[in-house]
Amino acid sequence: MNAPLIVQEVVGKLQSRYGKATLVGKSRILKFGTAFSCSINYSKLLGGHKYFFGLSQEVVGSGLIYPQTKFGDFVLLVCGSAENVLVLPRSLVIDMLSKVSTRKIDVFFENGAYILQTTRHPKLNVTEFLNSFPKRTGAEAGMTDIDSVRLPRADAIHSKMQWGLIRLGLAEGCSVWIPPNDRNLSYQNQSFSTHTLARLPNFGFDENTRRIVQNIDTLWLTRNVIRKAFEIESTTQIYSGLLRLNDLVLAQPNNQIELYIVASGKKRERVQAQLFRPSFQQLVPCCEFLSFESVEEQTSKLDTFFLDRSARVSGLLRGERFTVPEHYVYPSGV
Repeated sequence: MNAPLIVQEVVGKLQSRYGKATLVGKSRILKFGTAFSCSINYSKLLGGHKYFFGLSQEVVGSGLIYPQTKFGDFVLLVCGSAENVLVLPRSLVIDMLSKVSTRKIDVFFENGAYILQTTRHPKLNVTEFLNSFPKRTGAEAGMTDIDSVRLPRADAIHSKMQWGLIRLGLAEGCSVWIPPNDRNLSYQNQSFSTHTLARLPNFGFDENTRRIVQNIDTLWLTRNVIRKAFEIESTTQIYSGLLRLNDLVLAQPNNQIELYIVASGKKRERVQAQLFRPSFQQLVPCCEFLSFESVEEQTSKLDTFFLDRSARVSGLLRGERFTVPEHYVYPSGV
């Protein structure tokens, strides 16, 4: 099958999943319904077990603002067939092309893994992005009412952690914000919307910063000042959570916000390795690792307290802060 037919097949699958495709800008950027926008880039397998992609300026440049969609902006790298599509967040690709004079990307297929490489950047294992298209809600997927309330196990973990962070934030006397798309969720019959802010306060941010902030998994605020920001990594990629926190720091460098990556204790070393990437090292002094197990333990403590409405607790959450070792060598293939 030739390249145009393969790309057409990918477009057809995306339309059936997300809605009708409309062209954005002058390049291969498409918006599917109100859910998903992306560029679609194809390469056949070349000599040396490599795919080569040359991206357009519109894909990675700042001149074109992508339309706002539910799941955000992506760069699709079609590796030889419609069955092998790397679904990369656009912000990840922009980061990998920072300070690169060209818009060229190599993807090596090595021992069953897809390794992305650009000039002057460490190799990045992107296998976990293979065919990782965002999942629709039950209503969008045409499920029955019974099916729509059954979360996959990993999504239930995310909701459990988010509910724990909501409870802990309220216990510390903070108001809590979660993204608009999460306000219809609940955990153990506790509606998130009744315990969180209906509107994000006006921080005086520009529109791009506001969009970054409103989609961070959980924010704790005191008198309209952001105290803590949490990214929960259960089904999403650690890299994407760090990118959102990094964008927040770059947009508001003078804000003293405590940042947390929340993930299973089994992912501690993966979080550390990603945090030590050159692109994220400015996060190291202000971003902590917080395990799911710690959140669950501290949340359970709330059940042992008999608090009236005016009582508050503090210091329940204690994350781990990493230090980059002297002469640190970044591991290959991470």
